[in-house]
Amino acid sequence: MCCRILVACATWIPAATQLIVDPMKIAQSTPFLALLLGLLVAVNSPAQEAEDGAATTPPDLNSLQTNWWAYFEGSRAEIQPRVDTYLDDVGVQIANLAPQNQETAQSVLNTVRGNFTALLALLDDTELTLQELPAAAASYSIEELLKLAAIARDARSGAAEEQLEVDREKRILDGTGRRRDAAFKAYVDAAVGDERWLAGLRLLQARSAQAISVRRLELLTLSLERATAFAEATAARADLARDRLATTADDAQLEALIERVDARQTAVERAQELLQAAQIAASGLDLDTAQGRSQQRLQQQRLLNTEINLALAEAALAEVEAQRWWTELKLDTGPDIGALGNKVLAWSEFVRSIDRRAPEWKHDTEDELLAVQSTNRDGLDRASRRLLDQRLEAAQESLAQVGELETGVADLELLMLVVDNAAAEYAGAFKSWLASISRNLKTAYMRIAGLGDVTLFSVGETPVTGGDILRVVLILTFAMLLSRGIRHAIRRVGDSDSSGTQASLYTVSRLTHYFIIILAVFIALSSIGLDFGNLALVAGALSVGIGFGLQSIVNNFVSGLIILFEHSLRVGDYIELDTGLTGTVKSINVRSTLINTNDNIDIVVPNSEFVTTRLTNWTLGERILRVRIPFGVAYGSDKELVRQAALEAAAEVPYTLKNMKGREPDVWLVEFGDNSLNFLMLVWVNRQGARRPTRTRSAYLWALESKLGEYGIEIPFPQRDLHLRSGWPQAPTQIPTTTPAAEE
Repeated sequence: MCCRILVACATWIPAATQLIVDPMKIAQSTPFLALLLGLLVAVNSPAQEAEDGAATTPPDLNSLQTNWWAYFEGSRAEIQPRVDTYLDDVGVQIANLAPQNQETAQSVLNTVRGNFTALLALLDDTELTLQELPAAAASYSIEELLKLAAIARDARSGAAEEQLEVDREKRILDGTGRRRDAAFKAYVDAAVGDERWLAGLRLLQARSAQAISVRRLELLTLSLERATAFAEATAARADLARDRLATTADDAQLEALIERVDARQTAVERAQELLQAAQIAASGLDLDTAQGRSQQRLQQQRLLNTEINLALAEAALAEVEAQRWWTELKLDTGPDIGALGNKVLAWSEFVRSIDRRAPEWKHDTEDELLAVQSTNRDGLDRASRRLLDQRLEAAQESLAQVGELETGVADLELLMLVVDNAAAEYAGAFKSWLASISRNLKTAYMRIAGLGDVTLFSVGETPVTGGDILRVVLILTFAMLLSRGIRHAIRRVGDSDSSGTQASLYTVSRLTHYFIIILAVFIALSSIGLDFGNLALVAGALSVGIGFGLQSIVNNFVSGLIILFEHSLRVGDYIELDTGLTGTVKSINVRSTLINTNDNIDIVVPNSEFVTTRLTNWTLGERILRVRIPFGVAYGSDKELVRQAALEAAAEVPYTLKNMKGREPDVWLVEFGDNSLNFLMLVWVNRQGARRPTRTRSAYLWALESKLGEYGIEIPFPQRDLHLRSGWPQAPTQIPTTTPAAEE
């Protein structure tokens, strides 16, 4: 033990030395607390390793040991007497506290008693009921298969609910763990005496609550494992039943199935009649009064109920039809495989439609429930309250019907799979494969055709569907291909002719192209029902209007179209006009374009100005660009040091593009100036830098000046040397004499 204390002290002596210098930091110092914990572990470790008797020693709230909770661990029979005795002792100790602390301590103790009562109840050896399936049979009927499928769905739903409970308990356990940690920290920081004793009691409360959550999570996890195992077993049993599906039906039972199909068909027809009646009832109500509006909501909900009832009748009809087809295949009565394929296709489309409409029905019904439940019934008369009750009843009925419909659709999907397998077995693998391909193609065609019948918008009284748009696109595509072929033929005819003839043929080809496109546009628009009978009158009116005062408007309108189709100017581009105007394109309207300058000033510019004048688009091709920052340094400066300083300055500016190959900053020596070595820093900037050129240049100059000053590189100023050649006496010129010895 002494060795462990020495090791702990040697590890934490530096931290303790610092704390001695500044005693005020002792309570706030993490190293100091770690030192205390290390010493505590070192001292208590031999006692923990020596024997398990510490687990039977009641914890002292004034000095809790590291394994104090072990006293409350074990089976219920083991810890029940310990808990009772210990809590009674704690109750006696409350009398030793200061009067102002006794009431608080008693309240916390009552909570601790409740926690231990719940924990002891959870420690009982509770045997969870394990659901078991009966032994597998040699063969199964359709009814048994559907029953097993229903059990499998319920088992999956139960397992999902168990998973939600486990996730919820995990979140609760995280919360209790955080509260336990906070209580432990408060206990460590508490002063010795009543404060430490109360902190220990609160720590006992937090730790017992955590133990409850841990035990609940153990039980819920075990329940989840069993529910998941049962769900997997039922799913496997349903698959086995589908593989062992057999029929004992005869011709009489087949006739009974045919009669059931007829009865279901009659039920569908009856549901359709009820739907029509509900539609009529929901369309003729008074909406001027609150009661009239409530009555309309009731009729609309009943209309939704009739729609769901119709879907239920159709699902029941499809199930009986599937059973009949499967029986015919098993009895080998010569079923029509082609008709069966069409029927399976119809079932698939029905399932798809229900999958799409069921969420809408649920959403509408939940909105109706919320509206009814949020209505204040105070002040309403008896008739209004009765309407609310009827609306609530109708909405609840709708939710129940939707759940029943989802179950029926699931059964139908299972029967479709059974019928497919039986058809493949009856017709053979190759014919079944061909039938599957044919059915898939028909499904794709029906879905595309269904999209084509959806109305997208209307032109006057003429609805435009997706099929109309497709027809227009096909006509224009054919016109484009025809025009391209004619122009190619004209170009080949003029290949060997003179340049003048080629120019004429080019003009003819362009005019032919325009004529074909315009004619195709008229044909395409006429094909969707648009009337061009008054085209001449409209064209004459437009000509008069344009001639007398709409020239500018038409000019700007056409210029706007040119801008949009050429894509030379787009919303978000940073542009510069010949007038010096710079800014970001905010919107391109019919007559003008809105430009937002860097000063946040919106300027309206006519569209024709962008077509007739020169335009600089800084961000047309790419959203990034390269800026040039010239600067000079004094002669004699280290060029490599200048380059390093400039590159570091560029790296500090947030506009600089980094880690992009081929777009790295660079520094060039471009000129030997009169007073300086002139350099050019080239930097690729991002989109934000491209949109603010003045701010970007200022940022680079700022960083460059700071970095050059940091490296001690001088930025020179202009200097001039003055030479005076008149007004001053000139010194006589002396010619040095040389001696023969010096020459030698």
